[in-house]
Amino acid sequence: MQRLTHQTRCFDGFTLDLTRGCLLRGTQEIKLRPKPFEALKYLVENPGRLISKTELIEVIWPDTAVTDDSLVQCLIEVRRALNDDAQQMIKTVPRRGYIFDQPVRDNASITSVTTVTEESGVQLIIEEEETNGHGVIDAQALPAARSIGLISAHKATSIERLTTAIKQHKWAAAIGVLTLAVAAAGTVYFTRPGEAIDSVAVMPFVNVSADPNMEYLSDGLSDSIINRLSQLPGFKVIALNSVLRYKGKQTDPQVIGRELNVRAVLMSRLVQHGDDISISTELVDVRDNRHLWGGQYNRKLADIMTVQTEIAQEISQKLRLRLSGEEKKRLTKRYTENGEAYQLYVMGRYFRRTRSEKGFQKSVDYFEQAIKNDPNYAPAYAGLAGTYAFLGGSGLLPPKEALQKEEWAALKALEIDSDLAEAHAAMAALVRKRDLNWSASEDEFKLALELNPNSVDAHQNYAMSLAAWGRFDEAMLHLKRAEEIDPLSPITKAEIGNLFYFSRQYDRAIEQFQKIIEMDPNFAPAHNRLQRAYLAKGMYEEAITEQKKAIASDQPEGRWGRVADLGYAYAVAGKRAEAQKILDDLKELAKQRYVSPNAFAVIYMGLGDKDQAFVWLEKTFEARPDNLYFLKVGPQYDSLRSDPRFADLLRRMKLA
Repeated sequence: MQRLTHQTRCFDGFTLDLTRGCLLRGTQEIKLRPKPFEALKYLVENPGRLISKTELIEVIWPDTAVTDDSLVQCLIEVRRALNDDAQQMIKTVPRRGYIFDQPVRDNASITSVTTVTEESGVQLIIEEEETNGHGVIDAQALPAARSIGLISAHKATSIERLTTAIKQHKWAAAIGVLTLAVAAAGTVYFTRPGEAIDSVAVMPFVNVSADPNMEYLSDGLSDSIINRLSQLPGFKVIALNSVLRYKGKQTDPQVIGRELNVRAVLMSRLVQHGDDISISTELVDVRDNRHLWGGQYNRKLADIMTVQTEIAQEISQKLRLRLSGEEKKRLTKRYTENGEAYQLYVMGRYFRRTRSEKGFQKSVDYFEQAIKNDPNYAPAYAGLAGTYAFLGGSGLLPPKEALQKEEWAALKALEIDSDLAEAHAAMAALVRKRDLNWSASEDEFKLALELNPNSVDAHQNYAMSLAAWGRFDEAMLHLKRAEEIDPLSPITKAEIGNLFYFSRQYDRAIEQFQKIIEMDPNFAPAHNRLQRAYLAKGMYEEAITEQKKAIASDQPEGRWGRVADLGYAYAVAGKRAEAQKILDDLKELAKQRYVSPNAFAVIYMGLGDKDQAFVWLEKTFEARPDNLYFLKVGPQYDSLRSDPRFADLLRRMKLA
């Protein structure tokens, strides 16, 4: 008999073979490059211990200076190999490091046993993974095993390979071993603990009363629960934008699960009678439509904060999520004890989602009222900062005024709660816009995503920062993650189309924008960006037609920006008179309200008037440099790139 022992570490169905330097799941080897293997090895050898980024970098790259990005990419590869995108095994502890959160069976070995009975000529080869005594069958205690040789103590779900080479007779011995293996497999399979569910869609609460004044609350409850669950690093929670598309529709949970690619769906109903509210919830496993949990809450409206916290806790428990103490605290954290402030905050978020001038104004008003009720309510300040960013970006407020208010609110949110993901995301956008400090902005985005890995806004905005630098592959990773979380959002899909456009993949950009329009014919940005891709391909008439659709689809207050792009399309197509008329109309409009100088720069670029184009680009840089984020990669600037003034502008944008 010959026995070959390897140094191994076993966890959750995986075997890390330290002797051969490979990762196995069952008998299948999972390819890992050397650096990701070293990262996994170190984490597995230190289960349950917080390992700082610095420590892990020093282990993986002992003699090389690398950035945090190298470590992040390394761990992305490890998590992909472990099918751990939900971060149930390798958990991120924001601003501190990583924990390998799985029990590890040390020194479990993959043992090759060969027993040869010379008289009979029977040779049986068994390779299997030993365990640490949980669900173990001691093969040595069984007569059939003793009759043919050594078989390691075995956990049935870990049987890796059974190969028999029977030269002569002795079938009974071989069948005995096979029976043993199958029986062990069945024993452990049917007694294994419940598997954690790693994804959920929290559907909009059905407003049973049909009271339009309660719509903010029915959406707001879903929003609040989603926000709480999205902070858990090992869990995918579908964004509110995607689940809102099912609002008012009778949809089967299994259909929702299939369309959103989740394992569980929470369905809820809300009834209000004066100050009393009644909430009923049902959590469904969409694989078999099995009822996992249901709850009934009869409370006062003032207690609504407690209800949404309790529901989030129940979901985490019923889905069998393994949460650390810190994660449990984040799940139940109360940002205010003032029920009225909370309701005003929910209304601020509700009206901001309308993306209209009137909605933004109401959003500001409700956030300010929430702050008045509780001056230490950090999320309300972060929400206010976000609304001012929209107001400035859409030209509904003069940019300098909007920036000052955005800065005050973002800094106040961080001052109150330095662990608030939304505050760091707001600060990331602010330092990029105010200081053109791309590096500091990137750090803030990374921190925001550590605190809330499911933040669609943070993934989208960080991706566009990366795109501005031409880091398209990294940007696509974040947009694909945002798309997983918010699969029905046309915004994320449009940003993916933008990446194709910036990287000069015009046919792929056209295909992407056409798909979005098929999904949502009234989504103005898709028409606008399709127009740009058509122009880049020299398809001028198609571009003009598409831009007219963009103008017709947009909110009235945002149409002047779309009109400027139509002027550019006319100019590039050689229709100079039409372009000049739009230019004159915009100059008249600028006497009545704010119009971004970039609108004029765009049309002059189309007309080929470089001097005027640079005059207005300079004015754009002084007033709103964020309009020039894509100066480095935007195809519309190609006609200016050879001019020394362009290189100087690129340098001052800190994009050189």
